[in-house]
Amino acid sequence: MKHLSILLFLVVCCVLPSAAQSYIIKGSVTDTLNNNKLSMASVVLIRTADSVIAAHGRTGNDGRFEVRVKQQGKYFLRIAFPGFAEHIDEVDVKKSTTDLGDLPMISREYLLKEFVLTQQVAAIKIKGDTTEYMADSFKVKEGATVEDLLKRLPGIQVDKNGQIVAQGEAVQKVLVDGEEFFSDDPKVVTRGLQADAVKKVQVYDKKSDQADFTGIDDGEKTRTINLELKEDKKKGYFGKLEAGAGTDGYFQEQAMANAFKAKRQFSVFGIASNTDKAGLGWEDSDKFGNGSGTTEITEDGDFINRFTPDEFSGWDGRYNGEGLPQTWTGGTHYANKWNSGEHHLSANYRYGKQKVNIDGNTDVQYSMPNDSIRVTETHKEQSSSSDRHGFDVMYEWKIDTATSVKITSNAGVKATETRSEYSTDNYFKIKDAPGANLNNLRQITGDGNAQFINTDLILRHRFPKKGRTLAIDAKENYSENTNTGTLFSVISDTFALTPDLVTRQRKDNYSSSLAFSGKATYTEPLSKTVFTEVNYGITVNNSTARNLSFDTLATGQYSDVPNTTFSNDFTYNILSNAGGLSFKFMYKTYNFSFGSDVSRADYVQTDRTNTNNTTTYHFTNLFPRANFTYRFGKQTSFNFNYRGNTKQPTITQMQPFLQNTDPLNITIGNPDLRQEFVNEFNMRFNDYKILQSRFLWASASFSTTSNAISTEQSNDSGINKTRYINVDGNYSGYAFIGYGFKVPKTDLSIGGRLNGSTYHINNIINRQQNSSNTNSISLAPYVSYTKDNKFDIRWEPQIAYNVNTSTNNPVDVTYYIFTNELSGSVQLPKKIEIGSSVDMMFRQKTPIFTTNNNVIKWNAYVTKKFLKKSQLELRASVYDILNQNLGFSRIGQGNMVTQNSYNTIRRYGMLSLIWNFTHTPVGAPPAQDGGTMIIK
Repeated sequence: MKHLSILLFLVVCCVLPSAAQSYIIKGSVTDTLNNNKLSMASVVLIRTADSVIAAHGRTGNDGRFEVRVKQQGKYFLRIAFPGFAEHIDEVDVKKSTTDLGDLPMISREYLLKEFVLTQQVAAIKIKGDTTEYMADSFKVKEGATVEDLLKRLPGIQVDKNGQIVAQGEAVQKVLVDGEEFFSDDPKVVTRGLQADAVKKVQVYDKKSDQADFTGIDDGEKTRTINLELKEDKKKGYFGKLEAGAGTDGYFQEQAMANAFKAKRQFSVFGIASNTDKAGLGWEDSDKFGNGSGTTEITEDGDFINRFTPDEFSGWDGRYNGEGLPQTWTGGTHYANKWNSGEHHLSANYRYGKQKVNIDGNTDVQYSMPNDSIRVTETHKEQSSSSDRHGFDVMYEWKIDTATSVKITSNAGVKATETRSEYSTDNYFKIKDAPGANLNNLRQITGDGNAQFINTDLILRHRFPKKGRTLAIDAKENYSENTNTGTLFSVISDTFALTPDLVTRQRKDNYSSSLAFSGKATYTEPLSKTVFTEVNYGITVNNSTARNLSFDTLATGQYSDVPNTTFSNDFTYNILSNAGGLSFKFMYKTYNFSFGSDVSRADYVQTDRTNTNNTTTYHFTNLFPRANFTYRFGKQTSFNFNYRGNTKQPTITQMQPFLQNTDPLNITIGNPDLRQEFVNEFNMRFNDYKILQSRFLWASASFSTTSNAISTEQSNDSGINKTRYINVDGNYSGYAFIGYGFKVPKTDLSIGGRLNGSTYHINNIINRQQNSSNTNSISLAPYVSYTKDNKFDIRWEPQIAYNVNTSTNNPVDVTYYIFTNELSGSVQLPKKIEIGSSVDMMFRQKTPIFTTNNNVIKWNAYVTKKFLKKSQLELRASVYDILNQNLGFSRIGQGNMVTQNSYNTIRRYGMLSLIWNFTHTPVGAPPAQDGGTMIIK
């Protein structure tokens, strides 16, 4: 660390001086109707602060323009061409080069003939890789939330759980004026902010900080939505209060307040609820460092990443519809910029407490060799609680136009309590004949505490030569978990062939990890179109994993000596050195980049329960990557991305001890595991036709894994033992295509999406090789009709077909899922609105899962709005009118199909009072509701 500090100091001293520079604003102007470039169009930049012309010019023969200004800041861009409606936009100049992409214009004659335009701007604009929706062009009802607005935007879907998919990809971040907003749960933003506060909705793939700084694409992108607020909302306060009381003790309270002033943001929110309208979307599960993540395929063919905590680490704090929840969550957000953006500070605090009581059943069907099937049927009763605090802060100092320092830090603490009781029947069917049958009764308690803190310091500098940059990144990552619990288990043979096996143990588990890393990245232009990037980094990671089990003595007390069969205590010290080289080619219509990192990781594993026995491992890791983007036109593009990476086994997978938290399913680690190598291929195609409101998006991904970490399963007298092994040939794939358009001269929109997925796993079952396949395809058309924002109806049926096969068993698990979602609302006189939604789900039975799990969930509401601008709303709603909501899910993976049924929220009524308040100080500019014909 001493040498790293000296290096940072020397770099700061070398790069502080910087020469003044001008700022370039460029783009192109196109006749969108005829797709012709407009030459000699007038381009003027006007400073917003004093309305002084800062720069002017004209487009060339190719329709392109380039003007320069001397200062950062906001400018009005005005483009004029004879016979065309003027284009006016606000440009925020922050970087040395601001590329506005294609700026569409339309002739006045065509505009008057085909459209009655009352807004200042057109509905959609393409700026490079960003799709920009003008919020006021998409009418929503008074008091609508941002979520209601997003549902109106072409190419964006919001499901009933508030998850957002934009152009075929899940949205991972929702920003407000470019700022992280509470950072952990996008639904807090989309359901808390009012739609009428939003000026623009921008959808784009957010590049990594390093790629954004250097301009060299590293392939790391995050699908992001940015909500740009209206100017009047930035000079006052606004918010939402909701109080709701329902039948059977249901309640739902929510509050959000926002006070913005220029660049300063301050917001608070709070939620208290025992309905499914509020949940905790914590993103910190992996940061706490316990449990593991798995990829599964849902009934409708989508991939999901599911976080699976260890039984004794405590519940993970999420609510996904399973059980009856009680939620209390809140937070504060602060952000500010000052000295013309030289200093930038952002901070978020979140608190969350949630309790869930679950009463459910889990049935699992395993395909086994010799035409046999193993089935486990488990009844679970569980009460869980989680209490969490989280904090993150970011500070950036732009020392000058070429040098900046950025520091980010996030930290969290949590406490969990879990009490569970299980009753499991485990039996075989061999060619329809019954086999061994075991029953397991077990009680598990777990109390956990965890904390983490991560810090990242980045120093960046741009040299006078364009494309030459240097970045130094220093990181610290720390996590710690402590969990104590008890296990009581009784295994009995239904045929009374063996005596009962009784286990009483206390569990003490502890894990920690502390890592320091440093990385330097240098970029150099080889020509005007070719750039190269070189990097080197070093990481030191020291971790501990201790899992101790203590048996019960004859006195009833727990022993002080651990049970060696079910205990271990390991330390891992890892030293990693990595370097990389990549190239990028940038041209007018396409860019291409490729390169690779290579690293050497040295592991030292010490078994402290076995006289400090030490084992060393050496891994050479390769991280190749390539990215290609081609633009057929300003509204049509194709992207291909490849990434290769290695993945080391986790500590849990390598520790050679038996995990007996589920005595009928014993897990064994394997210290001889090798690292995985994963090849990931992703493709995406986008095509827009703005004036026709037509969109087409398609994406596909495919990955293969060499030395995949899989399992070897064996069954001895009904007890299943699983050992981690390496296999080849695992792969997965996913494809999506979405299409939609608005029927000309109507308020009718039609579209749909087609999904397909495949998942192939190799493993070993009872000493025989096995290959399992999970395939799914789904089709979901939709029809939407909106009339003057007074009548709205949407119909979206979907059918999904699932096939699960296993080479060691001829019995295929094949079934279909049919869903039908119909929703609508109508505005009546006296500010009254009624609405209803019907969600129908029909699942095909299987030879094993023969129960009827068809559901028709019908919701309805009626609202009455008050006050001049309808800020006050009284809402009466009924949830699950037919009382048919069933907690149910079915997932296929590998050689098993899992079906869950559980208690969940059933029919209730709710009476709510909602107040949307806003205050704009005297002199603040009002929101624009109309104006001259200007096309953007």
